[in-house]
Amino acid sequence: MPYANLTPVFTPAQLQLALQLISDCRTQLPFLVNLTPQERTGYLRLGPNAAAFFNKAINHCQNNPHLMPPFMALAEWQNDHEVYKHLEVLLAQVRVLEQAIADTVIALRQENTVAAMSFYKMVKMAATQNVPGTDAILADLQPMLPGIKANRKAKNKQVGQGEE
Repeated sequence: MPYANLTPVFTPAQLQLALQLISDCRTQLPFLVNLTPQERTGYLRLGPNAAAFFNKAINHCQNNPHLMPPFMALAEWQNDHEVYKHLEVLLAQVRVLEQAIADTVIALRQENTVAAMSFYKMVKMAATQNVPGTDAILADLQPMLPGIKANRKAKNKQVGQGEE
């Protein structure tokens, strides 16, 4: 992995600031909506041509106002289109940030796994030497490692079957 031994610094104060900035961003966008799953999928999808279609349709409407449906307001449509374009830019940046955070969480989860498993293995080794306190640590950590417990049961069954 390209990150090799991350040593990030992200204090509780920095976390609170980041959360506040996200909250401030939401405050700047009071018009955001929450769609139902049906609403998310129940519209015409134009695919990658959507933005071009919108631009051309608005241009044609501006150049041919006599063709504009009487129930539509061009100014409102233009506003909706501008806000749409701005939000597309914002969404792209939010997705970049989301991916970077997700990748960092995965990398840090891996580093935590390696460190915790190294400690766990050391405690197991120390337990074979009857080091005081190791049994309690193993009893506390082992239930959180379902793969280890399952492997032990499988090995016990194989040993039991082989002796019969």
